[in-house]
Amino acid sequence: MSRGTLRGSLRRLFSLTSSETTLVKTETQPSSNNRVLIVGLGNYPAPRSRHSVGQYLLHAIAERNSVNLSYKRSCKAHLASFQYNDAEVYLLKPKHFMNLNGKSVIKATSALQISPTHVVLLHDELDLPLGKFKVKHGGSANGHNGVIDTQERLKYNDVKRLRIGIGRPDKKNDVMDYVLEDFNRNERNQLAAMKDTMIDTVHQIIAVILSPPDENKPKVNQPKKKKKAKSVPKQNVVTSPEVTVPDSDIASAPAEENKTKVNESATKTESEESGAAQVMANETKSSLPLELENPDLTSKPSSTDS
Repeated sequence: MSRGTLRGSLRRLFSLTSSETTLVKTETQPSSNNRVLIVGLGNYPAPRSRHSVGQYLLHAIAERNSVNLSYKRSCKAHLASFQYNDAEVYLLKPKHFMNLNGKSVIKATSALQISPTHVVLLHDELDLPLGKFKVKHGGSANGHNGVIDTQERLKYNDVKRLRIGIGRPDKKNDVMDYVLEDFNRNERNQLAAMKDTMIDTVHQIIAVILSPPDENKPKVNQPKKKKKAKSVPKQNVVTSPEVTVPDSDIASAPAEENKTKVNESATKTESEESGAAQVMANETKSSLPLELENPDLTSKPSSTDS
């Protein structure tokens, strides 16, 4: 083989362009249990729009970790990777419209053998004001087409997400135009001010995904289960009708108590009868004529009568 032919073969072997590179698992790559895929959802034709704020953050993560995104034809997306502690982290930027972002995600997870539980989506959120972001584990996609498409293709609804607030327009009919518009200067400054905090949050999510489960650690957002009252075993309750008590075991106290109760009731009856008699006497007295009731007021015999 001539020197020129050998030089040409080596050039073709080692100068593959990024568009020709495919995702192939090799023995030197870490196991899939240590891999995490961070996906920046967005509308590829409008990279600076509010709808593509997830891809803005993805570029910021790549810059923080000193890696460059390069195009991979096999998944129709830009891809980069870096080492974070013991994890191999992949950054994915789909080259699709928002409602088709899931195509790139499913191809990347299949080629890299990454579980859907190790996927994190970065996307815009209308229900949060600009300058706010929240982490969400699963739940409703809230109408976000990029999230819906990814969940359906992965067949997994509990994908972890970082929701980046962009706020809502004043009029509901302007939502479509609003999300496709570019950020203005003030909005870009607000994003830049919170960029580092969001990157730190993504790193924390990676650490949580790869951390071993701790049974002693309380689950987040899980209501405490109420303790059920212990039921009394049936065998401890005497229900047999055949059990009898000997007469010799009956104490005399109950009999005395019964006798006392009888005496009390008799006394009570006598007092009630006495009271009733007194009432009748009073009523009889009040019905007599005045002169009979008070003998001092009776008239004395006059002298004429004598």
